[in-house]
Amino acid sequence: MSKQVLKGIRVKSKEEVKERILKYFEEENLQPVVFHWKYKLDEISQDLNLKIQPVI
Repeated sequence: MSKQVLKGIRVKSKEEVKERILKYFEEENLQPVVFHWKYKLDEISQDLNLKIQPVI
């Protein structure tokens, strides 16, 4: 974010920096990116069940 928003800007106050940061977040959130998991939770839970065996 700092390279995109804050680099090379001139501001008169801390409040203006805060406003620019918040404006950046608002603009980024207009087009959210959906995160896609690389692992399937079913496979992970099965792997964990195999590794964790109760001791008798």
